Amino acid sequence: MGLKRRLPAIGGHGVDAMVLPEEVAARVLAETVRSRTSLRDTATRFFSRHPELDYMKPVVRVLTLGVARNYILLDRVLTSLGYGPASHSTRWMLARTLAYEAISGKLKPSRARRLAPRAGLDPEKILELRGADPGEFVRGLSGVERLSVLYSFPRWMIEELMEAEIPELPKLLAALNRDPVRWIRVKPGVDMERLRERLGRQGVVIEPDRDLPDVARIVSGDSMAARTEEYQKGLYVIQDKASALVSWVASPSGKVAVDPTAGAAVKASHMAWLGARYVVAGDVKPSRLVEAKRTRARLSIGHLVDLVAGDARSPYLRRFDTAIVDPPCTDIGRLQYEPEVKLWLGRGDLHYFRRLQLRIVSAVAEAAPPRSTIVYSVCTLTRSETIWVVRRLLERHQELELVEPEPVLGERPRRLPRSQRLLPHLHGTQGFFIAKLVKL
Repeated sequence: MGLKRRLPAIGGHGVDAMVLPEEVAARVLAETVRSRTSLRDTATRFFSRHPELDYMKPVVRVLTLGVARNYILLDRVLTSLGYGPASHSTRWMLARTLAYEAISGKLKPSRARRLAPRAGLDPEKILELRGADPGEFVRGLSGVERLSVLYSFPRWMIEELMEAEIPELPKLLAALNRDPVRWIRVKPGVDMERLRERLGRQGVVIEPDRDLPDVARIVSGDSMAARTEEYQKGLYVIQDKASALVSWVASPSGKVAVDPTAGAAVKASHMAWLGARYVVAGDVKPSRLVEAKRTRARLSIGHLVDLVAGDARSPYLRRFDTAIVDPPCTDIGRLQYEPEVKLWLGRGDLHYFRRLQLRIVSAVAEAAPPRSTIVYSVCTLTRSETIWVVRRLLERHQELELVEPEPVLGERPRRLPRSQRLLPHLHGTQGFFIAKLVKL
């Protein structure tokens, strides 16, 4: 099945050729890198312009995720065949897509012969890759280079994770290249077992968590989780267990709480559900506050949560008891959701983020009154954005004390044991770092 091409041709071929999912995937990938946006957002924009191609969405999703998760390995495969140099051009993205399909054993000869010339490839060479063992292409490599190619992580990222002393690093890398475990957070007063039965009848199977009483794992049916009547009524929120743990560590019951980097106000809403007396959620981007307003309305917590547009580097609330500081980061702990970040993220971005994180949490520390608490959390695992930031913060602010981030569900970094990390391969969550500080 195909349609007349309504898109500019790849490789100079005519406009009457048929549009195929591999070509759409290549365009979405290339545009994602150019704009540094998510694959999901780029694909949404593409299909809104080309609704006649909607039927391709599931295939394009699989192809784009597969290429993003394996792009360095695919580049090595292609260069071993004499092609290159690697780039993020649409044409090279098509080459990566065809190599990915071939190694996965799903590339049809007819597709290869039609599309390979458009990517500058010999179709017969690509077809020879069908069912190949990825391990064949890392023979002779060792150490950082082998991990980088086999799991398709930039070298600097591997070096940072090694510096962070992540236990069983290869297992972490493998886990970050798989689809994530998905979780929900349930509203106080909602009977978990009854909710479980109601969702099960709609194809969403959940299993209550053993650690956090308001969290449940989605066993199956995650694609339907945001479409149920219970979701629309605000009976639960889709939120990773590690992210939900942050609000438990903040212990906001009966307190005035602030989340100056709130984004869609997911953690702020959790603090309200955990009994906070009042919550102020802010973000520097007005567009994120639009999402926060939707969260607040759906969960009916407008009487508890106020939203503020403001820069967290200049805190706007000083009389608070507890604060969650979850600043922008490299998002390495979220690569299961957005593997495309690997395609453009560089060491320079890492240095930018750690400086920004330290500046934000330092500003909150300066504004914090005595006896207040600050929970610093990031969905990344690099030493630079976790242990380094907390140590620098303690050096700058002698009035801060690092305390136990209870409840402790993760593993403790050797270099900062009074903190915790949750890891996909050990805990079935996003990669997350959490530290808790008290101002004396």
